[in-house]
Amino acid sequence: MRRALGSGVAGVAALAMLATGTAHAANGTYYSSKQPYIVPQQALDMSYSAAPEGYTITYTEMLARHGSRGLSSYKYDALLKLMGQTASEVGGFVSEEAEQAFMANVQAIIDANVENGYGMLTGQGATQHQGIGSRAYQRNKQLFDQAAADGETIEYESSGEARATESGENFKKGFDQASGSELAGSYVTPTAPAGEGDAALFQKSPDTLYFHKTDNPDGSEKTGEAADIAQRYEDFIENNETIANAEDYIENVDASVTVSYDLLSQIFTEDFLDNIGKKEGQYSWYNTTTGEKDAGEDGFDDETGEDIRNCAIEGDPDELMAQYGEDICGETGKHITSVVDAAMDLYNLYIIAADMQEENIGDHTFDFDQYFKTISPEDGDVFAWILDMEDFYEKGPSYAGQDETYRIAQPLLDDFFKSIDERVAGGTTAATFRFAHAETIMPFAALIGAPGSTQQAPAVADPQTDADVYNYQNNEWRGESATPMAANIQWDVATRDGIDPETGKAYTPLVRMLYNEEEVAFGGTNTLTRGLSSCTPVAEGSTWYKESELKGCLGVDGKRIPSTEEPTITVETGTSGDQQQDGNTGDQNQNAGDGVTGPSDSTKKPTATDQPKTIAKTGSAMIVPAVAAVVLIAAGVTLVFVRRAKRH
Repeated sequence: MRRALGSGVAGVAALAMLATGTAHAANGTYYSSKQPYIVPQQALDMSYSAAPEGYTITYTEMLARHGSRGLSSYKYDALLKLMGQTASEVGGFVSEEAEQAFMANVQAIIDANVENGYGMLTGQGATQHQGIGSRAYQRNKQLFDQAAADGETIEYESSGEARATESGENFKKGFDQASGSELAGSYVTPTAPAGEGDAALFQKSPDTLYFHKTDNPDGSEKTGEAADIAQRYEDFIENNETIANAEDYIENVDASVTVSYDLLSQIFTEDFLDNIGKKEGQYSWYNTTTGEKDAGEDGFDDETGEDIRNCAIEGDPDELMAQYGEDICGETGKHITSVVDAAMDLYNLYIIAADMQEENIGDHTFDFDQYFKTISPEDGDVFAWILDMEDFYEKGPSYAGQDETYRIAQPLLDDFFKSIDERVAGGTTAATFRFAHAETIMPFAALIGAPGSTQQAPAVADPQTDADVYNYQNNEWRGESATPMAANIQWDVATRDGIDPETGKAYTPLVRMLYNEEEVAFGGTNTLTRGLSSCTPVAEGSTWYKESELKGCLGVDGKRIPSTEEPTITVETGTSGDQQQDGNTGDQNQNAGDGVTGPSDSTKKPTATDQPKTIAKTGSAMIVPAVAAVVLIAAGVTLVFVRRAKRH
């Protein structure tokens, strides 16, 4: 009997961790990088380790992905609408009911994204960052209260993309509410504000937070070293045959084709599906008003000169983009030229629905769950694999022997260390909060050897079997845990006064890392295969590291700074709840999950109707202590599938 991957699960889910220290995906589903943020129990309890005896936390910094959003632009929905229109014309639907339901669902999600704004945060995304901001204050309450008393500041940075800045605004809202606004007006004045109003507080920093493209979010182009780094990366991805062949292998493996047919045959006839392809006379759709290929990808028909840019609503494209933003119209190069293409586009609508719970209402209510209820666990695994593979190969650890996919994050790592050094040297900035994207989180996590991002795939130029490429059987990297919506990496820095008798110099700052608000070690396994040395904590079992040790074990070759300083110290470690981190000890109902004062629905114990009704996920996910509970911020999510994995 085939079990359902997804069912209309309403409410909030609390999931148990695997004994291995890894977690199931939310509700047993496969959302990949569209996974709604999960608040770990450790963050709710504030049960973090205290700084070693004699040390006090004097600085904190963070990198965060934007929160849950709608569709990034008019593409998956656009292409499926074109496909549906053709099917209507040629009798390609299995029934009239199937046609009506499919076309209504596609139009409803289009309407919902037009109303919310393509590429913009959803209500759910705003809530996620309000909660993270609230807990960031609570975790280091003493640091921030002292900073307020001393007249110190906080620095806020954004990639410059609207959804990143808006995430930061909501983070600050939660932070200010938790702190009683004691630092609301104490911020570093930006030299390049990310916008007006609340956005004016954010420093626009695309060189360190949007390093993967030569073009910045505001349309300007990078210059100098940042431009060289971005261009080198773009050239590498565009021309690398090992990556291209691995992606082609995964997308065209028999299992990928089979599950795509299984999914789409619920909607379209076998004859219609068999005629989708690149050959002459077969169906294909490009993201243009005609559905035909735009050879120059300039938005104009090569023969007639007609404007064929495809937009979510009718009207002049330039006027629409001026009013709604450029994402209201899609890239003309996006296309469906295979059954797998079409299935992955439908999968992408399905998973984004998990991030649009508050927008899926009224006259634009959509239901893509219905198409995945009969998909087996094995099939769901294949969909997630197809989606994860592009991010893994192009933005994550990728294949053995290369570092181009994550060396682009080195300037950001340098900035992390620079910020620490400036604070230790007497700087008055108590915290730096950065807001960016999955394309920032993934390479940064791989660069620093964060849990789940240490293992590379085989460097096989012409893969013949699954063992030759990234796969779920022998690699723990998952988009759902490496970069869920609102993913964050936070470093707390502890210092102490006086002279270290071991070195005869000032005590070296200590650093510990939180990954998605879970305390984790630096430098996981398999780092040696990538030219990284293992990072040694200050004591066995500790998650605190000397900054000098991290400078020597993190980053790409040529950027690491070897240290002769002994990495360990004599410490007496304990758990938080003392003067180091007493933020919300004993007051777990305040700002626990949603950034608002009072009991939070996102932390309540699930009822019988809230319990997952989906399959258990195979493979590892978010790295967290065994048997800990997690709370799903987004209510009512079901199975999910990710963004199109093909490079086009």
